[in-house]
Amino acid sequence: MEACTLEKKDGLGILHLHAGGANALNQRVLQALKNGLRQAQTANLKGLVLTGYERFFCAGLDLITMYELNRKPMSRFLEDFDIVFKQLFSFPRPIIAAINGTATAGGCVLALACDYRLMSTGKNVIGLSEIKLGLPLPASALEISRFSLPPETITYVLYSGKLFQPEEALRLGLINEVTAPGQLLETALARLREFTDHPGQACAPLKTALRSAAIIQMTKTAADMREAFLEAWFSAAARHAVGSIRQALLEKKRP
Repeated sequence: MEACTLEKKDGLGILHLHAGGANALNQRVLQALKNGLRQAQTANLKGLVLTGYERFFCAGLDLITMYELNRKPMSRFLEDFDIVFKQLFSFPRPIIAAINGTATAGGCVLALACDYRLMSTGKNVIGLSEIKLGLPLPASALEISRFSLPPETITYVLYSGKLFQPEEALRLGLINEVTAPGQLLETALARLREFTDHPGQACAPLKTALRSAAIIQMTKTAADMREAFLEAWFSAAARHAVGSIRQALLEKKRP
């Protein structure tokens, strides 16, 4: 089964991320996201809703798989990460994140790359927790966060590494709206219609103008930020932190 599928509905699209497990990001999931976005653009849809499945929107990097990579394949993964996240961030139509579950680290960035974010109530959490593992952000993730988070809260969100429940996430500007779980997709589609029910194609140039500075900056700093991430990733402190979480995840999988 594909990790990402596109559902078309009355000229709008719903991009479903259902990669299994916690919807964690690995090479397969990045490729599926890339393909899904390409399909949506080719289909000339007016806009997109991005959502996950069951309890997970996206729980960030697939630490079980990524931990085993040596420097060269990890560098290639980070390069692809920047490409796909820039593709999402620069998508020429409105995208709404319907955050149905956990959205941590790279999963939080996935939501922040969208134009508008709704999160369902419950035990769901969202946040940029990379610092808890001793890791900086790749260039795309940093510039997306800088663009989407309010200046008065971004430092707290990044430096604390905390995960926030919906109401606190709303206060901090991580999300724009909180909904009941059963109303999440319906509300997301309603907001998307508000953003797309206009004549002509004015959204694409507006979005390009709004986001061009961030796109230029993430392109300019990608190589340097990638090296900084790699240095941190292969440091003793990060290997210990990531390895501990990986071990806990593996133990959960055991019958």
